Amino acid sequence: MTDKNDINYRKPSWLQRNVKYIYITALLVWLPIWLWISWVTLAEQAHKDLHHRVYDDLSLFADSLNSELEKYQFIPKVLMLDASLVAQATNKSLVANADQSNQRLQHIRQTTNADEVFIMDATGTTIASTKLENIGNRYQHSPFYSSARAGGSGGFFTLGLHAGIRGYYFSEPLFEPDTDEVVGIIVVKVNMARLERNWLNKATPMLITDEYGVVIVSSTPSWLFTTRSPLTEVQKHHIRATSKYPMVSFPLLQTKVHKNTPYGQVVSLPKAGFKRVLEVTKSIPALNWTIYGQGDLGAAKRSVYQGAAISTLLWALLLSLAYVVTQRRLQLLETLHRREINQNRLQQAKDQLETRVTERTQALESSNDELKQAQQELIHAAKLATLGQLATSVTHEINQPLTAILVSAENAEQWLIRQKTDKALDNILQIKSLAHKMGLITSHLKTFGRKTDEKNEWVCPQTALDNALSLLLPRIKLEGVETLIDDMSAIKVLANDVRLEQVFINLLTNALDAMEKSICKRLSIYFQKNSSETLSQVTIYVSDTGSGIDSEHLHHLFDPFFSTKDVGVGLGLGLTISYSIIKTMGGELSAINSADGAVFAIQLQAKNQH
Repeated sequence: MTDKNDINYRKPSWLQRNVKYIYITALLVWLPIWLWISWVTLAEQAHKDLHHRVYDDLSLFADSLNSELEKYQFIPKVLMLDASLVAQATNKSLVANADQSNQRLQHIRQTTNADEVFIMDATGTTIASTKLENIGNRYQHSPFYSSARAGGSGGFFTLGLHAGIRGYYFSEPLFEPDTDEVVGIIVVKVNMARLERNWLNKATPMLITDEYGVVIVSSTPSWLFTTRSPLTEVQKHHIRATSKYPMVSFPLLQTKVHKNTPYGQVVSLPKAGFKRVLEVTKSIPALNWTIYGQGDLGAAKRSVYQGAAISTLLWALLLSLAYVVTQRRLQLLETLHRREINQNRLQQAKDQLETRVTERTQALESSNDELKQAQQELIHAAKLATLGQLATSVTHEINQPLTAILVSAENAEQWLIRQKTDKALDNILQIKSLAHKMGLITSHLKTFGRKTDEKNEWVCPQTALDNALSLLLPRIKLEGVETLIDDMSAIKVLANDVRLEQVFINLLTNALDAMEKSICKRLSIYFQKNSSETLSQVTIYVSDTGSGIDSEHLHHLFDPFFSTKDVGVGLGLGLTISYSIIKTMGGELSAINSADGAVFAIQLQAKNQH
């Protein structure tokens, strides 16, 4: 019957009723949005990083190429001052000295590592060369001849008018000392293949085009002497006039532009792996060349995939954390509210009781002392019942799984920082398993306060023992405890697997605590089977080498709240709960002292093996 003045609980707030649906809605709505934002941001950054990397490679190659060419450009400037070479050009030296002159040029070529060094007369005919077969070749139409013949310096790239080898020609005029007339030309040829060899095998593919768009250098040999766009008639006329190439028709390099970005063009090139690449360009004004570098968009896209996945996962975890915190906050507020209502109800009941006691004081005056004694016993019994139901269900046996959950959570955090999501997922699954196990443990810890409805069945005690040892294994290793364990996988006992594991955890923890200050730390677990025609039993022993149990404490060992540990370390309920659990399994739990320490014995009904 409800009192008309009874204080009722308030109804759940709108947020309490809908926090779960808010979380699910936010997850479904914002997760795709966050994924899209992450993808756009990371893709933009990936294109930018790829552009910088390719452009840096192109700049480094251009600087190296310029440095090498400048080194060879200086050689003819020095040789033009050699009087013997001027005499050779004006035919003032004897023909007999021609071999000596060629040897001198050969020495210069070997010293400078040039491809060819040769001298032309004023008409553009080769009169001396490090390659004897080139003597007599004429270069009167070549720009490097025209520039030197006019009294200036010459520089010109060509396929090779006679040998068909890509080379860059540097030329300087040879002046008659008396008249300052150009009587000859000294030329140094550099093989382009040697200059590019150390750069075109780098990670960034690249190619170089001349002023006509003809590919003169490429990390893909099949692209050499193709064009990026068709040549005009004017360009063909210039090529014929300068004899730069032996032909004026070049195959077109099949290039397809997909889109333009602030960081370069996304193009396709005729080669496997070049279907979509980011092409970055850089010009070399001194040579009138253009360098093209191709960045791998596939690798950049893979990094974007990974980054977007990790970002979205972190966002989902953050949203889940906010949901858990909000839910716990609402639960805490509800608990505080109910506690306040209960206190008010208790105060109300107390006031009513005091009123009734006052009204009946005269009638109960003769039995006042007995009533006070009964009231004190009732309060004490209520306190024991409350502590037995609440403290045993929450505060005792969840320490080991909770510690394992914390360790797994920290490990998962570290794996996520290292972007190893598969290993982080393993830790999260372990946390889920341990949380489930905590639920099972707390549901069974209520056996101390009331009867249990849990069903006993034939189980292997080795499974429960292995689970208990797995929780305590870090501490066993840390404290250097030696373990001697018999294999019990061949026997079955009538028990509850989870409850039996709880008993093992309690006994093993007590044994480790007892051996903290022992020199020799040895934990032994063995069993003894006793069989008869009507009954089969197994006794499992847990033995340690600790300080043992005082004889005066043995009779109180399984009493509630009895503990030999320091104040604040445990509640003295562990052995009491274990004793109660074994009783519900139809067994017995006892303890004795041995020569080395303490021995706990668990006696259970065993299944006959046929």
